[in-house]
Amino acid sequence: MNNEKILIVEDEKIIALDLQRRLERFGYTVVGMAGEGETAVELARQAAPDIILMDIFLAGTMDGIEAAGIIRKQLGLPVIFLTAYADEKTLERAKEVEPYGYILKPLKERELYTTIDIALYKYGIEKRLRKQERLFSAILHSINEGIIATDMNLNVQFMNTVAEEITGYKEEAVKGACLPRILTLFDPRTQKDILSGGFPLVDERPYFFHELSIKNTFNQNILVDGSITRIHEKENATEGYLLALRDITEMKRMSETINYQASHDILTGLSNREELSFKLGEVLKSIQQTGENHGLLILDIDRFKAVNDTCGALAGDELLRQVASHIQANIQRNDISARIGGDEFACILMHCAAQDAFNVAKRLQEAAANRKFIWQGTVFPVTLSIGIVPLTRESGDIHAVLAAGDDACHLAKESGGNKISIFQVEDTVFQRRRGEMEWIGKINRAIDENRFLLYYQPIVPLDPVKGYSKKIEILIRLVNEDGGIARPGDFIPSAERYNLMPQIDRWVIENAMRAFRTLRDRKNPLADSIFSINLSGPSLLDETLIDKILSTLAQYSLPASSFCFEITEPAAIQNLSYASRFMKRLKEEGFTFALDDFGSGFSSFGYLKNLPVDYLKIDGSFVQSIDESLVSCTMVESINSVGHVMGLRTIGEFVKSDKIWKKLVELGVDYGQGYIFAEPRPLLSDPV
Repeated sequence: MNNEKILIVEDEKIIALDLQRRLERFGYTVVGMAGEGETAVELARQAAPDIILMDIFLAGTMDGIEAAGIIRKQLGLPVIFLTAYADEKTLERAKEVEPYGYILKPLKERELYTTIDIALYKYGIEKRLRKQERLFSAILHSINEGIIATDMNLNVQFMNTVAEEITGYKEEAVKGACLPRILTLFDPRTQKDILSGGFPLVDERPYFFHELSIKNTFNQNILVDGSITRIHEKENATEGYLLALRDITEMKRMSETINYQASHDILTGLSNREELSFKLGEVLKSIQQTGENHGLLILDIDRFKAVNDTCGALAGDELLRQVASHIQANIQRNDISARIGGDEFACILMHCAAQDAFNVAKRLQEAAANRKFIWQGTVFPVTLSIGIVPLTRESGDIHAVLAAGDDACHLAKESGGNKISIFQVEDTVFQRRRGEMEWIGKINRAIDENRFLLYYQPIVPLDPVKGYSKKIEILIRLVNEDGGIARPGDFIPSAERYNLMPQIDRWVIENAMRAFRTLRDRKNPLADSIFSINLSGPSLLDETLIDKILSTLAQYSLPASSFCFEITEPAAIQNLSYASRFMKRLKEEGFTFALDDFGSGFSSFGYLKNLPVDYLKIDGSFVQSIDESLVSCTMVESINSVGHVMGLRTIGEFVKSDKIWKKLVELGVDYGQGYIFAEPRPLLSDPV
C-alpha cells in the first residue's frame, strides 16, 4: 500500500463518512466524496484517483453504473461497485462496464481491504502491460518490413536490417540524426516530400502511405509503401514514432505487367471484356456530362466453329488474329477495341453517330470478305454479323448497353449472318429481349438482398365430413427496388428461361419452413395447415436439394408431414425418372406431393401411375369453365374419378364463382382453391 487515492461515491452521507474513516485507517487517502453520478464523473476527472468506490443506486438522473461507464470510457479508472441489493437486470448492466470488484453492504472491513488491494494490483499490472503492448504491437505489425524508430523529436533511435537495405544507411551512422534531414519520402502525386517539416499528423491510428519514392545512398529510386505509427503514453503524450517501409519496386513492375495481361486478350492484343466494360462505363459517365454521342459495335464471326472444328484450334486462333487486325486497321486511334468472347469482338467508336457507326461496320465486313482465310490450302470465306448500339444519355448502364449489343448481334446472326442490325428501343423484339435481361438483374439482386415475400392462398376441403387436413399454397412475390410488389407472372418466366428457378426454390423452402416455425411458436392457426410449396423442373434434377430440404427441416424441428411439394405435370413428365426418384426419397421422410396442372399434358393418365403423388391439382383451364362447358366438366369428372381410383385426393384450381364451387362438390372433388375462397395474402401478416 502506497497511500493510494480513493474517490467515494455514496449518496448516504453517514455510510460515506464511515467508509472514509475505515479507508483512512487502512492508510488510503480519500480525495473526495460524491453523492450523484454527474458529480462523481467531474471529481474523478479533477482528482485523478487511483480507484473509485461506487454505489450503484445514486440520487439524481445518473446512477452508479452509468457514471462508471463514463469514467471507464473517458478516464480508464478502475471502479468497485457497492450495493445492498441488486436484481438480475441491474447486475447484467453492471457487468457491461467491467468493474474491478463488487462488494455487498453492510461492508466488512477485511472484504473491503482485500477487494481494493486486489483491484489496485490488477489495474497496475494491466497498465504496465498496455504500455508494453503498444510498443510490441507496433514492432510486430511491421517486423518483416524496414523499421525505423525515432524519439518525439524525430531523432533516429533504431533501424533494422531491412531499413538499412532500403535507405543505404547503417544504423550506427545515423543513430541520433534527425530523420527528415537524411531521408526523403517523395510523393509523385503531390510532388512533395511528406517528411518535410516533420512527420504528418498521426493520431491514434497509423498514417499509411502508398507508392512513395526514396532515393537511397546508392542513388537508386526505391518505391515504397508503409506507415507511421505514434508511440504514446496512456495520457496521450507522444514518446516517439515508428516508420515502417516496404520495398515494392519489383512488385510494382510485376503488377504493371499483370495488369496489362489482366486487361488485354493475350491472343489478339486487344482489350478483354473486363477492360472494355470498364472503359464503356467511363464513356457512359462522360456522355451524361457532355451529351456527346458515341457508338458500340458487337461483332461475331459467322461459321467460326466450322473453321475451328475442321482445321483445329491453331487455325481458329489465326482467324481471330486476322479479324483483330481488320478491326485495328479500320477504326480511329482513340476508338476502343476488344475481344469479349470466343469469337466475339467489340468496338467503342468515339464521337460517332449511328450512320457513321453503320459505315464503319460495313467497312469491317468488306475487309473480312475481301481477305479470305486460307489454312493449309483450304479457303474459308469470312463474314461478320454486327450489332450496333448508339450510345446516348438514354442508353442505360453497362449491362443494358452490352445486352442491347448482344441482342442486335444475335438478330443479325439469326437473319442469316453477314448482316448489320442497329438496336432500336422501340422495336418489340428488342423490348422483349431487354425486358427479360432486366428481370435477370432484378431477380439476382432480389436474391442477394432478400427482397422476396411469401404469400399464401388457402386450399379448402370441400366436404367437411371427410375431415381432410387444411392446406395452403405458398406463393412468392418480388419486392421491386422502388418498394412495389411484382407478381410471379412478371418475373417467373424470365427466371425459368435463364435457369434462376433453383435459387428461388431454395429461398422459398428456407423461408417457408422458417415462417412455419414462427407461426407455430405464435400458435397461429395457419400452422395447423399443410404448407404446399412449388418446385420447378430444374430443382428435380438437383440431388443436393434433398439434403437442403432435410437439413432445413431439422434446423427448425418441424415434421415432414406438414409440407407438400407441388410439381407441374409437364416438369414431372420431362424429367420422369429424376422426378420419381426425387419424390420417393422425400416421401420416405414423410413429405407429400401434388401434381400441379394435371390434364395440361397429352399423356397425363399414362404417366400418372409412375409418379408417387398424393394429390392431383386439376388444371384450372378446365375447372374455371365447368359451369359452362360440357367438355370441361367431363374432363374434371374423369380426372377426379381416376384420381380417386388410384387413392389420390383431388384439388380444383381457379374456383372463381359459387357455381363452380357447387359443381366441384357435386362431382366429388376433395379440395377447392381460388378467389371465391380467398385472395393471396402475406404469410406473416395475419394477427396472432
